[in-house]
Amino acid sequence: MAEVTEGHRRYRHWNIRDFTAGYMDGIEENLMAENASKNCKNVISRYVGSLSSRRGQEVLNGTDLIGFIQGLYSYHFKDEGVLKKYLMVVHNGEIGYWDFDLDSFSQVEDGYDAQAPMLFETTVNYLVGMNGIEAPWKWDGESFSALDNAPSKGRLPVLHKEKLFCVDASEPSTVRFSDSFKPEEWPGVFYWDINKGDGDEIVCLKKFIGELIIFKKRSTHTLKGVSIEDMQLQELDNKIGAVGPRAVTQYKNHLYFVSDKGIYQFNGIKFNNISSFIIPQLWDRVNKNSLSQAAVGVWDELIWFALPIDDSTANNMVLIYDLSHGAEQGSWWPWDGIDISCFVTWVEDETLVLYTGHPSDGKIVQQYVGDTDVGFEVEPQAVNAYWESKYFDFDAAGTEKKTKRAFVEVMPGEDTENPLLKASQDYQDYEDLVLERKDALVKQYRFINRERWRYLSVRFEETEPGGFVVRGILVPFKPKAKPKVRGGFLELEGGSE
Repeated sequence: MAEVTEGHRRYRHWNIRDFTAGYMDGIEENLMAENASKNCKNVISRYVGSLSSRRGQEVLNGTDLIGFIQGLYSYHFKDEGVLKKYLMVVHNGEIGYWDFDLDSFSQVEDGYDAQAPMLFETTVNYLVGMNGIEAPWKWDGESFSALDNAPSKGRLPVLHKEKLFCVDASEPSTVRFSDSFKPEEWPGVFYWDINKGDGDEIVCLKKFIGELIIFKKRSTHTLKGVSIEDMQLQELDNKIGAVGPRAVTQYKNHLYFVSDKGIYQFNGIKFNNISSFIIPQLWDRVNKNSLSQAAVGVWDELIWFALPIDDSTANNMVLIYDLSHGAEQGSWWPWDGIDISCFVTWVEDETLVLYTGHPSDGKIVQQYVGDTDVGFEVEPQAVNAYWESKYFDFDAAGTEKKTKRAFVEVMPGEDTENPLLKASQDYQDYEDLVLERKDALVKQYRFINRERWRYLSVRFEETEPGGFVVRGILVPFKPKAKPKVRGGFLELEGGSE
């Protein structure tokens, strides 16, 4: 905090250029890092010197599909040397794919349960699908039929060590698997019971560092080995599990998953709760009764946790976890206005695209594109983005201060009114500051309320489509009095100027 002397008056400059600590609510505000936010939404800081609103969304299908999106999957294979790609889509119990040439859904089969999530796996010769209710199926791009000999209510398909693993919904604590390279041969002895009789059920299977990680709701296990003769089952934790079939993802050399106790990181040995100390209040808002549909994905080296917040029974918020700063503990960024039932990455014209399924409407949505939200309305709208700083007393809570202006440095070349700058003095409501002038680099704002204050917080806010990138903020202020304790009372010496 620099000081500038002009005549008999001494000015100080308060500024922030680092916003990378993200959102925090697990620590008292006076102990929070200066670059943390006590309240933010739809923003992110990937590196020092840049705070930006999140990217936008676009709906792929102009007309809603019936029901919600039960599953998305990228199925690609080579047929006589020609690459074929299908963006598989399941809605209203209908299995099909999105035909980009016709800009429409092309049905392959129907008559399946309209509520159960559909999960997929690619084998050597065909695609496999399971939902835990109807019999598993296979499709090779032309022919659709039942997957012979597979468990009749198979779910959670995973190809591991060239064997197809799954769980029969009628035996929720048993993992079954096929013969090697033969996903339609399931010997009766090829199974493992996972704490059968404990009143729990297997909810997710995940390959990880050469092992099969088996998540129940309240415990986690690993199956090692290649054949039935050398397989070994080991319990990794008897209290921590996952909440659902899409609640686990891998990023680099860790698994990240949603448990009923919080959000966890697993390195193959140790489980680490990464939400309990940083965002406990936000986690308390998660609707635990609807948490089984949580979905986790990775995009742009960010981990996306789609969760139901407050009274919502569908995933209506995404918690972004960013590890790009090299620290063991990443930063959290809450995003809303994004409703997700499932994730899929898709390659189109050599460009990687993220599509998500909507959990209540039949929409396939491209994420992280443009700078507007469709809002599932007719016209695109601005992303509802804002960032609030903690309240600063500048190491002198007893000293009153006064300020006239604030200067916001923006990314060169930006030509929007975003961001709107607001300020709150002494925990009062945030009030607009007046934009006095701007150039290609700096926007100068004037405080309307020029009363003295002890604590100050600023808020950046997106007001129109176009997004914003803030590189820093500078607020010159002048201390107006010096506190002193005399006779048991706090008095001010030096008077006013």
